Amino acid sequence: MTYREVASGGTAKQPYRLAVVASRMRGQAKGRLSVPPRFALAGLITLSAVCGGCPQYRDPTVPAPIRELREPENDRDYLLYVPSTYSADKQWALVIMCHGTPPWDTPPRQIRDWTKLAEEKKFIVAAPTLKGTRGDFPPPPARQIELQRDDEETILGVVRHIRGAYNISPDRIFLGGWSAGNYAVLWTGLRHPEIFRGLAVIQGNFDSAYLAGVEVDPNQPVLVLSGSTDVLVADQLKENVKWLNAQHARITEKEVPGFHGGHPETAYQFFEQTVRTNPWMHIRTFTVPGADPHTVKFMTRGSFEPIAFAWDFGDGGRSPVAEPTHTYAKPGTYTVSLTATRPDGKKITRRVELKVPQAASAP
Repeated sequence: MTYREVASGGTAKQPYRLAVVASRMRGQAKGRLSVPPRFALAGLITLSAVCGGCPQYRDPTVPAPIRELREPENDRDYLLYVPSTYSADKQWALVIMCHGTPPWDTPPRQIRDWTKLAEEKKFIVAAPTLKGTRGDFPPPPARQIELQRDDEETILGVVRHIRGAYNISPDRIFLGGWSAGNYAVLWTGLRHPEIFRGLAVIQGNFDSAYLAGVEVDPNQPVLVLSGSTDVLVADQLKENVKWLNAQHARITEKEVPGFHGGHPETAYQFFEQTVRTNPWMHIRTFTVPGADPHTVKFMTRGSFEPIAFAWDFGDGGRSPVAEPTHTYAKPGTYTVSLTATRPDGKKITRRVELKVPQAASAP
């Protein structure tokens, strides 16, 4: 599918087309399904289309256009909505939304769900085109993880691309997804707590085999949102919560009325609450002018002032100072971690992958 700009008010211009089969069934679902939810999804959607039940998606009138852009690092498309009131004089929150199973769910559908809210609440929203979001007939774990790695590069590239063009607050970047978009949310979001302040699983598909080797930061908030009559992913959501609890994740569970649909207002309320109540910390690295090219200066930026620091530079070196400088013996990729102690005595650990030598930078 080739995307073009979507005019104000959500009117699509040719050759831009939305898929005509709806992925959401409104009303209440009676009884339990006798087949696995991931296979029932395709059947119920098809039944909905045959019966003429194609509910209208929210298509709000918004003053700014939905734009199609291409992320240059990986040459992947994404859709972007920037509120009409945008000004570079202040920092803006950024929400990345992951679409579910195509063609039932697509980047255009996801971003259309969020444009009116983005305009009202004054945040930027983007929806990239992803590959590993099939909830009806997902591939074997090895192949799915390959696709998730590809989507990870896309999502991170989109974040970098947007941050290069707009004044984005580094402590208000969030990742959410609906249905099978949850595969991308958990894989990419949990692997990058230094980027994503919070994650939203919106009635999402789940398979623990797709998260092999993923570590969970217990300080990264995760919303798990379910529908009261959503039988498609109910069992998978329970497994999702069970897995996250086993990894000591910081979970907020919330149930909303209805079947299998998106809930941008509820998700964004969670993001706003996260900013108000959950501490955040980010590791920053810089080159040192005139020094050995393997020398790196480390700094932090966060929502609290640490009272103690414990740096691990990934090569056996350590430091207890706030802003250390470290020289690596040889080039390579190192996992740097910082455990910072908050004023209340609680500790937060952050990790970052560092390539040495790195591109020139300045604090």
